[in-house]
Amino acid sequence: MQVMNKDIINSVLACIKEYQLDTGRSPSYREIMRLCRLPSIGQVQRCVKVLKEQGELDSEADGSIALDDRFLTKHKAVPLVGTIACGSPIDAIENYENVYRLPEELVGRGEHFMLHAKGDSMTGVGIYDGDMLIIRMQSSANKGDIVAAMIDEEDATIKTFRPQGDSITLQAENPNYKDIIVTPNRCRILGVLVGSFRKY
Repeated sequence: MQVMNKDIINSVLACIKEYQLDTGRSPSYREIMRLCRLPSIGQVQRCVKVLKEQGELDSEADGSIALDDRFLTKHKAVPLVGTIACGSPIDAIENYENVYRLPEELVGRGEHFMLHAKGDSMTGVGIYDGDMLIIRMQSSANKGDIVAAMIDEEDATIKTFRPQGDSITLQAENPNYKDIIVTPNRCRILGVLVGSFRKY
């Protein structure tokens, strides 16, 4: 009986898990052979058999490798569409820069888009220049929500939404900046902030 090399078995397991995480599906035996640089499908089959016997992998009804339950989270495609000001309003930008797959349980339901933050008027709520903001598309907001808003259909900004009687205050969260006060007909809500992240 041929004894399988533990390093090879561990390499196959790591390859399968990484592939599942990246793609949301399990690799075929041929894909495992190529990714792990193994000499034959037979060696892949032996490795997978050992891993199943050890309880590291499960099988689908057709014998293929089952997807790890941890990777069954639904993802949604969220486009990165440009830059928004955290300071004085800037001309709206809607360049289709990239698309990111984000877990639905993280961002919630609905339609979303992402924007680069520019400026430092919202540092008081943890939004910094260069952050990537996740916005849920909606045309209304509650008092205290952080919103992406268009002013006069020309300039975009991200601020805290404070409606007050016949006016809307778009509040900066940095004492070095003035709030923006407009009438409702001059302000259009693009969406509400639901998350952000930054690269280091």
